[in-house]
Amino acid sequence: MRPLPPRPSLVVHSARFLRELIEAGEWQGFLPSERTLCSRLAISRPTLRAALAQLEEDGILGPVENKRRVLPPLAGAKKKEDGRASIALLSPMPLHAMPPFVLLWVDQLRTLLANEGVSLQVHVGRAEFAKRSPQKALDTLVATFPDTTWVLYQSTETMQRWFAKTGHRCVVVGSLPPDLALPSVDRDYRAACRHAVGLMAARGHRDIALLIQKTQLGGDVASRDGFEEGLKQIGGDRLRGRVWHHEGSSKSIGEAMQAMLSSPRRPSALLVARSAYALTAVSHLLSERHRIPEDMALICRDDDAFLDHLVPRITRYTVNPGHFAKQVYRLIKNPRATTCVQVMPALLERESL
Repeated sequence: MRPLPPRPSLVVHSARFLRELIEAGEWQGFLPSERTLCSRLAISRPTLRAALAQLEEDGILGPVENKRRVLPPLAGAKKKEDGRASIALLSPMPLHAMPPFVLLWVDQLRTLLANEGVSLQVHVGRAEFAKRSPQKALDTLVATFPDTTWVLYQSTETMQRWFAKTGHRCVVVGSLPPDLALPSVDRDYRAACRHAVGLMAARGHRDIALLIQKTQLGGDVASRDGFEEGLKQIGGDRLRGRVWHHEGSSKSIGEAMQAMLSSPRRPSALLVARSAYALTAVSHLLSERHRIPEDMALICRDDDAFLDHLVPRITRYTVNPGHFAKQVYRLIKNPRATTCVQVMPALLERESL
């Protein structure tokens, strides 16, 4: 009987996992702290240091500078030897800070590309990309990483117009201005919010509200438009609605909620954009002794699994991340595509409505 081959040690597993993240562009310039890496990999500090030493010996990592582990320039960003263009996700936030839905479709997209021997690089957009004139930063980026198809997550309109003008290949994950013809994939926020208004009205609610961030991306603008379209379809005599804005902080959401609950026509149903903000809204309602849904029905525009761990569970709209990733993948594979794909979310009805 042949002996079983030896299993790789935890150090080898950890080194392999770190190498994959580095080559995928998870971090730029430096590795996170040892404490952060130990927490993410669920390993001890001696195991982590042994894995880092192995990666340094293999030339994947540079030396330690000012107590920070240096990543070699352009780590994981070289063009593939077979000449195929690389694929890169350009995001304003690192992977660990992304919402769960985004992490899921990014992982599915990475798998689809890996099946063809192509890795998905991740580039975290610096503050320059959010400026009114990000041209210089984008010029530098695409010159540094030529022959790249860019997947733009949470891109500004200025960034989108720059890609449209320069002709650099991209796929936008999000909504576009009406006059731009770029390939894009987004959830159909307009249709979902319009449907939510009709659903609330069908349950007998006559005063409803939309709680949404003041600084809005394209999907937020589409959400507001869908909300207002739903009000018009039903008619002002039967239904009244109002949009309440906040700045994104818990304090700002609380202030908006307090103003809403103190208004002469206090709504009996609330539609909230983004799951984290729905959690804050629920907390505020419960702290003010408002029952859900008896005093205030609630629907969340977006989905996250933790919404099913609240009591009551939150009604929301969901999209299959695998299906979403396939739409992004199809546009990446078609270099001539200018299609705007709208993925219609499905309603998950729970006890909050």
